[in-house]
Amino acid sequence: MFLQHPLDSIHPQARKAAEASLCAAKQGAEAFWTMHELLFEKAQEWSGQENPTEQFKEYAAELGLDADAFVACLESGETAAQVQSELEQGEALGVSGVPAFFINDWFISGAQPFEVFQETIEAALRGEHPAPTPTPLPPGATPFDPNPERPGYTYGGDAFCGSEEAEIVLAAFIDFQSRENRQHFLKEWAELEKEYVEPGKVRLVVKHFPALDHAQGFTAAEAAECAGQQGAFCSMHDLLFTKQDEWSQAEDVSAMLKGYAAELGLDADAFAACLDEGQTADKVTQDFTIAQQNQFPPAPMFFIFKGDQGGSVPLDQLQESIEQLLAQ
Repeated sequence: MFLQHPLDSIHPQARKAAEASLCAAKQGAEAFWTMHELLFEKAQEWSGQENPTEQFKEYAAELGLDADAFVACLESGETAAQVQSELEQGEALGVSGVPAFFINDWFISGAQPFEVFQETIEAALRGEHPAPTPTPLPPGATPFDPNPERPGYTYGGDAFCGSEEAEIVLAAFIDFQSRENRQHFLKEWAELEKEYVEPGKVRLVVKHFPALDHAQGFTAAEAAECAGQQGAFCSMHDLLFTKQDEWSQAEDVSAMLKGYAAELGLDADAFAACLDEGQTADKVTQDFTIAQQNQFPPAPMFFIFKGDQGGSVPLDQLQESIEQLLAQ
């Protein structure tokens, strides 16, 4: 069974794509799956468009569907209610990111390797049951909203810097080892932080997308999340970029990162245990998987939102986009 779960806050075009796939489904199951596959295959083509509807109509023609019926369905919003209903079903079950899978009452989050699915299916066949599934979001909440039960983190489990009351959310996929990221942090970010984050206008939500060849970047991301367990994510975030030349060249990266934790006055033993045991590795991997599956370009990559408005924004247009949303 396949249910739609468009992440409006990150992929503003995904909901219309979901509607298009269901419009195709009205012409048969085979039409749904062929459209499903084509939408993933050509995601880079339609995902950046302000209005991808015309592109979807072309795909329907390419697949040999009844063009008039497909267009009428898509333009009327005939399948919109079904998309919303399926989204709400997922949220009620604790889904906050995709892909997400349920095998009976077992929940699998993210694009896991074949072995994970195999082991889960076998456990379900044996009649075994998992621990409770994730807690559903409160009514009206989004994954990017601050979680009052976990200060400094969103309901989606992402660390944030800035006021909980900020009306604009700037979500960033970052790579602590990236030279481009560091350059942005040292040059542009200081001004943006002073102008918008410190006055409470913008809240920065951080997700991780280290390059595959940045092994130290993965470790640094885990360290930032370990610091986050002690309420110091943002301080560690700043320190990692400031001292990138130091830790990225270190023979023992973990030892140096533990030194930074001490420098920040954190509980050294708790931090060391978190880092050595890989307690935050799953979080970093989950973020990385989301970015990789969506074929994001190398970090940094930004998404900006005010309510249900916004989407991806180029690095050189951050300030302009913030000002436009503030003016609305």
